[in-house]
Amino acid sequence: MMFSRRAIWKNSVTIVAIVLVVALTSSLAWADVIAPEQSPSLFKDLLGVSGTVRTAYFSKDMSYDGQSGFGVGSIWLTAKPEEVLGVKTYFDARVQGQDLTRSSDLSWEIREGYAETSVRSLDIKVGRQIIVWGRADKINPTDVWSTRNYTLLTTDDEDQRLGVSTLQTAWNQGSFRIIGIWQPEWRTPLIPIPPLPIGVTVQNLTPTNQASQFGLKIDHSGDVDYSLSYAHVIDRTPDLTVISQGSQGVRAGLQFNSIDVFGADAAIVLGDYGIRTEVAYTSTKNPDSTDTFVQRSNLFGVVGVERTFDGELNFNVQYLYKHNFNWQDPSQISDPNVKLLAQQENLASNQLGSDMHGASIRISYKAFHETLEGEIAAVSWLTRGDLALRPKVSYAFSDRIKAIVGAQLYSGPSDSFFGRLNPVSTVFTELRVSF
Repeated sequence: MMFSRRAIWKNSVTIVAIVLVVALTSSLAWADVIAPEQSPSLFKDLLGVSGTVRTAYFSKDMSYDGQSGFGVGSIWLTAKPEEVLGVKTYFDARVQGQDLTRSSDLSWEIREGYAETSVRSLDIKVGRQIIVWGRADKINPTDVWSTRNYTLLTTDDEDQRLGVSTLQTAWNQGSFRIIGIWQPEWRTPLIPIPPLPIGVTVQNLTPTNQASQFGLKIDHSGDVDYSLSYAHVIDRTPDLTVISQGSQGVRAGLQFNSIDVFGADAAIVLGDYGIRTEVAYTSTKNPDSTDTFVQRSNLFGVVGVERTFDGELNFNVQYLYKHNFNWQDPSQISDPNVKLLAQQENLASNQLGSDMHGASIRISYKAFHETLEGEIAAVSWLTRGDLALRPKVSYAFSDRIKAIVGAQLYSGPSDSFFGRLNPVSTVFTELRVSF
């Protein structure tokens, strides 16, 4: 079997990284046993290194290739070095293999790596960051800054977020924070693509206006928390464009266009209940629906209520509404190739009607001093009757060892947002060891 120099170099770097991490975790654990009261350690106290080693099993991945049984191994590292001259730093990295039973291919990722400091009332943070906007529960219409790797096999979907190089400033004035963001880097999201008809191929296209992404947010904290925001960004949900079309088939491109997002959110506690709401108006390059392959401007809102009983049982219910301006049914298109791509565009952007109604529910429970945690979350769009369901249970055997069992299930018609993902529904289990 022949290996390229590039492959040898890539695998060598990965193996060296794993050896170093294993040596590091072993030394940290051994140091805790032998000399727990001695002088501060370089890794833990000066560099603030911590993390988890994870081994997992997933019944399916996101490739639609029909294979089952995926052994996953990963190391997640964070570092919070001591502050130097008023500057704090933070690093978050991951090394993961997703199909260890068939392949030794490993991927590594620096999710975050930034420095931050404060000058009087001004906070400054620069570097690769994960930025999340919005106060609704999990479904955030104003969340436009972070990229995701949807193909990454994890038991926590928040781990799919990828940091992007950003300059963020925040001016603090009493209960208000005025936040400015400039994001000159573009990172293409990794999106699972269902099987396409014979003759249709797709490829990612790199946007040309990467350095033009910026945003402004006015955030208030008090009896009522709320914010107003504006963002000019490259949309993480791609549009389609036809690169070529002929006797050889259709070659389409995933094109990431600029959008303008005007948002607002609010949260308030009324007695035993928490009320959260969030709304965003997104202006796209297709406000009048003249382009079949570009998303339409839309209004997306969420309003939810939550309550916790005895500090252990939490209920969160949300109503979802999305209005797609000037929406047109692609089934009326006569050209079969154009109709197919238009339908795929609507599925990818979840624009399947003029007015779309949906709901989400999340029920979580903690017991035995929070060593046992159970959660079931579901999201459904009533327009097509599709559903995403995620049950999960975890148990902490100790402060360092935790086991997780769960599933990510999709149902609905194949021409619905969640229904198209039914073939990649999966069950999973994971063991985590923290250090």
